[in-house]
Amino acid sequence: MEGVETKDLKIFRDERGAMVSFRADDEIFNGKFGQALVSFLYPDVIKGLHLHKSQTDFAACIKGTALYVAVKENKNGNEIETFIIGEDNPLLIKVSPGIWHGYKALEKEAIMMHTMDEMYDSSDTEKKDPFYFGDLWRTK
Repeated sequence: MEGVETKDLKIFRDERGAMVSFRADDEIFNGKFGQALVSFLYPDVIKGLHLHKSQTDFAACIKGTALYVAVKENKNGNEIETFIIGEDNPLLIKVSPGIWHGYKALEKEAIMMHTMDEMYDSSDTEKKDPFYFGDLWRTK
């Protein structure tokens, strides 16, 4: 979908543990880095559905597994993409302004790492009921 990109994440592991690095000079960020936050997700609780007018979001599930949903509204039908992300699929998702998105933990608690190209501004955010576009929250 135009406006949504992904990047495979490299996990650095050794006898001390593991880490993933997000850097402003990574191509996916286009040199813009505004804020980072960590979100703790409870199983089957949907966070979202929202969009930003000017902020670009980047998200990765760093613990557990999550379902991530992106919806681009179009006059001729909506584009919908879903991703299963987490420890078994370490993926960074980039969502451009104007695209609805949300996520939920699958099976057990999960931890999401969010990075934005701007600092969060509530006046830049619109929200909808998570089921506005139908039940996008089931996995096969």
